[in-house]
Amino acid sequence: MKKFLVLILSLFVVFVLAACGESGAEEKDVSSVETSGKADEVTDTDSGEEDDEALEDLESDSEEFNQVIADTENIKATLVSIEKVTDTTFDEEYYGVNIEVENKQEETLEVQTKEVSADGRMIDDMVFFSETVSGGKISDATMKIQNYDGDLPAMEENLEFILSVYSRDDYEFRDEVDVIINFNN
Repeated sequence: MKKFLVLILSLFVVFVLAACGESGAEEKDVSSVETSGKADEVTDTDSGEEDDEALEDLESDSEEFNQVIADTENIKATLVSIEKVTDTTFDEEYYGVNIEVENKQEETLEVQTKEVSADGRMIDDMVFFSETVSGGKISDATMKIQNYDGDLPAMEENLEFILSVYSRDDYEFRDEVDVIINFNN
């Protein structure tokens, strides 16, 4: 008899929990939804003041290069520009080194930097760059240089680094290219 009561009580608890778990969601008829046919159109009901303020908080000083910095059988890398960005909202600044990376192979490649220095001073611990590029594709990559412990390096004379290229499938080493970008030309 005790087993029977325990069974009934257990079933009652299960049903109560199942009833509590229902979300109460209704199905809606979506046949009356209209679309504009423009996939990239965004409707914004705000006045855009917040977006304008966010843009005002970012200041950018950019220099265009459009210079090939590596051209091997595996990749072609072009330095597009270097910009110094100051974000007053978060009180931070950084350099964005914009590099276009073309994968000349059919396999996916991983491109990274190492031994980065500016004006003869090592800055490896300030650099963030790792880009995955699918076979036969081009990627717009950004090497971010940011110092959380002090001022940014001046970068007045040059920026040097090694581009390392690995196979994404087996992480087998493919290339290593020494890059020197001189600013006094």
